[in-house]
Amino acid sequence: MSEESKSISKYVMVESSPSADEDEIDLIKLIHTLLNAWKPIVGITIISTGIALAYSLLSPKFFKAESLLIPAQGENPGASSSLNQFGGLAAMAGISIPSSSNVEWVLATLETRRFLKEFISRRNLLPIIFEENWDKSSESWKLAKGQEELKAEDGIGYLQSAIEVEQEKSGLINLSIFWKDAEIAAQLANELVEQLNEQLQQKAIADSQKRVGYLEQELAKTTLKDMRAVLY
Repeated sequence: MSEESKSISKYVMVESSPSADEDEIDLIKLIHTLLNAWKPIVGITIISTGIALAYSLLSPKFFKAESLLIPAQGENPGASSSLNQFGGLAAMAGISIPSSSNVEWVLATLETRRFLKEFISRRNLLPIIFEENWDKSSESWKLAKGQEELKAEDGIGYLQSAIEVEQEKSGLINLSIFWKDAEIAAQLANELVEQLNEQLQQKAIADSQKRVGYLEQELAKTTLKDMRAVLY
């Protein structure tokens, strides 16, 4: 037999898998370790639970009052439809009637310092905001020597943090007030809406006066008969 035809023997080294006895030994070690450390584990659990319980009992509770606002559209639907019929004439005359929604105005107003300062002053909210510094019996401030009396500007930051305004996809505005007292929270929410409505009415009157003046100016410029009829 030639050397090429000789069979070649190959040896493959195969690692043996860990035995079940070794697995059992590791599990026993783990259980033994946990048993030795049961005291720190139980102690940490008890301490964490106690801290969470104490925080929930000692932390001040806040109540939430919500109001859902429906912004009114700034346009008169009848007037808008009439003007749309004569859109071509208006374009020829160079006239454009401005239109806008009150949503952006409401969102901006509720967060402005001017609006909140007026709200604090009109509702006399400083004794409520800084109740810890207010003496109810004498109806005066508990002031340190040389300390000046609190002003409406001092309560703006606190009131801003208590107000949450969110516009929903439907176009509605959700106004929320967070306060320590449930009755005060509801009262503030209602009064905020009341003052907001007052300012919206004043804004609507001012806008109407501006638009009347605008139309009167355009009437004086316009010579087209049909366009003058629309403006009248």
